[in-house]
Amino acid sequence: MVFYGFKHFKISGVVKWQAEYGGLRMIFILYILWFIFNGRFTAETAVVGLIVCCALYFFLCRFLGYSIKNDIASIKKIPLFIVFFVVLFFHIVLSNISVIKIILSPNKKPESKFVTFNPGLKKFTSKCILANSITLTPGTYTLKLEDGQYTVHALVPDFAKDLNNMPVLKYIRKMEDKAQ
Repeated sequence: MVFYGFKHFKISGVVKWQAEYGGLRMIFILYILWFIFNGRFTAETAVVGLIVCCALYFFLCRFLGYSIKNDIASIKKIPLFIVFFVVLFFHIVLSNISVIKIILSPNKKPESKFVTFNPGLKKFTSKCILANSITLTPGTYTLKLEDGQYTVHALVPDFAKDLNNMPVLKYIRKMEDKAQ
């Protein structure tokens, strides 16, 4: 029997509660945060804090779909997110330099180009991350994302080539694979 994220066991007439997915650890973490934010330790704050932390944990499990397994999976992706943001930042800087060269060059005129491509991403979140990454990069803008097809406007044709093989996409695919 599962009751708000806890498994209910009956052992020799004694009711024993065992937290699902390490819930007691989460209650303990919430309890520590309670004392940090409260700033004092009294019997009253200890009892009220325990009640509030248990109620908050039940709410998290019941209505927000909280589980330790999801948190651990997210924590394992942190190194990929860091590398992704470093690569994205690097490409934003390089694109800024390229756009500045085009703007400051009197004989270079932008020849914009529209490109449609399908990177084969499965998750909606991954698709949105890619669309926003393209838009954040100067010289490119995601106009449309429909059924996995991206329509991108590029300031010059060079910005539009190899959109399907861009390094940022490689890390988005890795994050998507790790999520499954």
